[in-house]
Amino acid sequence: MPPILAIVGRSNTGKSSLCRLLAPQFKKKIRVGKAPGVTRRINTYPVGEYFIHDLPGFGYMKHSSKKEEDRVKDEIIAFLETNADEIFLAVHVINLEAFRRIYEKYKHDSVPFDNEMLAFLLELEIPTVVLGNKVDKFKHHEREREMAFLKEKLIETTMGRFPPRKIIPFSTRTREGLDTLEKMIEMRLRRS
Repeated sequence: MPPILAIVGRSNTGKSSLCRLLAPQFKKKIRVGKAPGVTRRINTYPVGEYFIHDLPGFGYMKHSSKKEEDRVKDEIIAFLETNADEIFLAVHVINLEAFRRIYEKYKHDSVPFDNEMLAFLLELEIPTVVLGNKVDKFKHHEREREMAFLKEKLIETTMGRFPPRKIIPFSTRTREGLDTLEKMIEMRLRRS
């Protein structure tokens, strides 16, 4: 089986938009939308030496039952556990615009999904990079503040096991950070 680049994250973070950037030959096949939950199944795109697997978002999905959301979550977990050895890199896409609000909302009740997913990827020993997506929505000083908050909370959750250099500012709209990501993909692919 070819090596796998797994695209993971909450619903509506820009995962499928990222896939369009990484696999432009499939742009017309890759569905994107403004509402959470457009991607409901794992979609696979062969790209050169590896396959991109666009995983559905975990968490809220518009027009879906709790049962459907749970099915999707189980499918994501099963995919990652079953394919951990073939995944040469997981790209965890986080909506920087929503991260602080979501973190603050759930921090007292449980570990927020984004933090939980990163810890799970580390537990499975899957090499991971985190994209703080939608940086284009911020003014420079706000962007720096939000990226610092994201890094602080992810490092805190993983008890320092996740290096901050693997958390990069990104924008699927402006393509900021795409060169950095493509270099990381190439480097990890050569190591696998």
